[in-house]
This record gives sequence, structure tokens and C-alpha cells, in this order.
Amino acid sequence: MRPAVFADAVIAAAKAQDGHTLAQLYAIGGPIATAVMMELGDPRPHKIVAALRKCTGYLSSPWEEMSQHHLLSVYYFSLASALQLHSSPQARSGMAAEPRDQEGKTRADRLAQSFEEYNAALSVFLRYFSGLNQGRWAIPLLRILCLNLRWLAVQADEAALESYNLRTHSGAAAAGSTPFNNGETAEEMGNGGSNSSEARTSSVANRRLEECARALNKAFTACIADRSPDLETSRKWGTYEVVGMVFKTYFRLKSLSLCRNILRAIDAAALPPLDAFPRSQRVTFAYYTGVLAFVGEEYEKAEERLLTAWTNCHCNASTNQRLILTYLIPARLLLRGSMPSRALLCRYPTLEALYSPLLESFVKGDVKHYDLVLGNPEVQKRLVKSSTYIAFENARNQVLRTLFKQTYLVQNKPSRIHINAFLAATKVFNLSYSAQEIEWLIATLIYKGYIKGYIAHERGILVLSATNPFPKLGSFAVAPS
Repeated sequence: MRPAVFADAVIAAAKAQDGHTLAQLYAIGGPIATAVMMELGDPRPHKIVAALRKCTGYLSSPWEEMSQHHLLSVYYFSLASALQLHSSPQARSGMAAEPRDQEGKTRADRLAQSFEEYNAALSVFLRYFSGLNQGRWAIPLLRILCLNLRWLAVQADEAALESYNLRTHSGAAAAGSTPFNNGETAEEMGNGGSNSSEARTSSVANRRLEECARALNKAFTACIADRSPDLETSRKWGTYEVVGMVFKTYFRLKSLSLCRNILRAIDAAALPPLDAFPRSQRVTFAYYTGVLAFVGEEYEKAEERLLTAWTNCHCNASTNQRLILTYLIPARLLLRGSMPSRALLCRYPTLEALYSPLLESFVKGDVKHYDLVLGNPEVQKRLVKSSTYIAFENARNQVLRTLFKQTYLVQNKPSRIHINAFLAATKVFNLSYSAQEIEWLIATLIYKGYIKGYIAHERGILVLSATNPFPKLGSFAVAPS
């Protein structure tokens, strides 16, 4: 496809306000991008403009400038694709020089150029989109531009990280050390680890993604700030589509506080009801708001939002279901001691392998095993990465409650139990507590509402309430730590 033919297709789609066709035309990959690349010719910017102007129609603003940036982005991306850093084991191990093209550019350089040009195309479009009074037709194009920009940002940042490691490998090896990120991916690095703080700076690991976040925020503003009186044709219908991408980006950047700014803007806006938006957008929004509440230890709100996401999630979207359960399971465990069935958990092997040992210890009241599992470095790493470690750490009080309730039941539900009985129960699980420490643990459980009663310290006795001394989990509000 010659650039002039591409331009005519853009003119026709824009005139017809066909956002879906425009989305296909401006996609970074796919058959149209490949076809245009085959006949692009001279890739210099002024030559691309000249080629576009050979169209039979008139390529007006913003389409000419957008098309120029888009075709340049596709061109740079094709050059990056020809420099496959991963294809060379020698390059990966630092035993060979980093591949470069005829102009001396690396794959990371070309991906960065592709990102910059595509970002420019989105900026041009947003200026146009923000001025549309009836802009709903253009939302499919906005969606593909935002999706592609984020994908390019991730690709460019990961390539930059690999390039950095490759350049520094020989120097690090000479100094008797390894590259700074120890082989972690950019996604893993963004999730913690004090030894790789340098890698997480915007100059290397997340530079393009941070730029992308700013662009996505502008796209969000362009949607939500629509003042058109006709809601049916409003740009506001693109709000939750963009919000999902913004949240995903902020989560990867570990900038969760910025998500709350987005939520405040949504609360203040006169948007169509959430139920009127596509189910996929509702599920995405419920998931991210649920995780935000979970991380903020607002477990009741988290459970409600995550249950909404789970109920509406497509039955075949197993990856999304696993992500939802990652937070829904510990939220329900903390709130009401509720656990998933074995049949459900076995559908998600990675989640089953991580959570099953903790859940089994929870049911048995086996505090020792619970502590051992929670203290396992690999388990800790995975729980910290998903921000669920604190929730499971907080659930330890409930494991103790289970153990103490079992002691109460074994002794035929007396109204008074000697502290030594609880001490003996902990010895069964090889826990090294003193009588004083047991008193402290029981006092903590009483304060939090897990046990109803009081301690007669002088006699070393727990005096239990005559009614429901061990309230059902979920029937009371747990006191804060």
C-alpha cells in the first residue's frame, strides 16, 4: 500500500466518522502497517509528507501530521524488529557486541524512536479529539492509539534495560559483580527490591512508560472533560476504556496514589452510569478499584469490588480470573475465614501452589506451619510482589484464634480456661511461647474481637463470655492493628 493510498483511506474513514477503520489504519502492527512499509520509500519526514500528498483527496489536519508520525513510528519499529537482541545467545550473555544497524542504532534506540513518533501521533490526535463536540465515533481510534503507545513504551523500556545490562556486563564482570538487576525483568524490578533502585529510575527502566502515563492521563482528561449536552455522542464514553489503561500503567510504575486522583475525578464527573459501559470495562474498573482498596487494607470494600469483577468476568478469561482470586481469596479469608473450594483452586495451579499450604494451616490452626510457609523466601517474594503479604500476615491472628477455639472445644466449652491449657496447645505444634506471651496473645485477640471475655491475670485464667465466646468471623468489625 503506497502512502497516497493510505492517505485516501484515512480521508474516507475520517469523512465517514468511521473510528473502527481509522483504528485499523493507525495500528502499529497488522496487515495495513506491513503493506505500507513495503512501499514507504524514502523514510525522511518531508519525503513521507510528500508521498502522502500524492493522494487524490485532501489530507487535512490533524490527519496529515498524525500519518507522518505514525508511518515514521512503523518504520522505526520495523528496523527494531530486524535487530532481535534475543536471537543471539552470545549477545544475551554479554559475549558479543550489541547488534546495530547501518546507522549505528541499537534495537533499544529504534524502539525509543518508534515510541516517540507514536506518542507525537497521539498528542496530535488528542488536540483534535478534545475539540470534538460529538466525539464518540473517534473512541475506537483513541483506544488503539493508547493501547499501542503503552505496548511500545513497555517494549522500549525493556529493550533499554537489556541494552544497559549488555553494555555494563563486561565492566561488572571485571569488577566481580553482575548486572544491576540480576536478570530480573522490568516488570519484576518495578515490584520491589532495594538492590535495583538504580534500574527503576526514569533514565533506564521506566522512562517511556512514565511518558506514556502522562499521555494516557491527557487522554483521560479529553474524555471526562467533555461538556457536550448530547450524552449519546459524548467523548465520556471513552472514560473507562482509558482508565483501565491508566490504572494498569500506574500499577506497573508503583504509583498507586495517582490512581486515587483518577477516582476523585470520576466521582466529580457527570458520567453515564457504569452499568451502561461494556462489561469488559466494568470488570477492569472493579478489579483495579478492588486491588486499590485491598492494598489500603479496606478489605470490605475490596471484597465487594473484587466479587463484582469475579461475577462479571468472562468464563474463559482464566488469567483475569486468577488475578481477581489473587486478592479475593485473602480478602475473604481475613473478613470471614471463608476459603475457596479445592475444585476452584485447582483450576489455577500457580495460585494453588502458593495459597494451599497457608490455607491448610489456617484450617488446622497450625501456627507453626503457617509461620514456616509465610517465612519461606520464595513465598515471601511472591506475596510481596502481589501486595498480599500483609494480608496473610494479619491473618495469623485468625490462625491463633482457630487453635484457641479448638482448645476450648476439646475441654467441652468451659466458661473458664486456665492459660496453661492454651500453652499446652501451642506445645503440640512446637511453638515456643511462655505463659506471659500466651496471655499477651489472648489479650490481642480479645481486643480485636476474635474472643469475647477477659483475663483474670492473678489466677492465670481466661474468663469467656456466656454467649458466643468465639464469634463467627465476619460477624464483627476487627479492631485496627
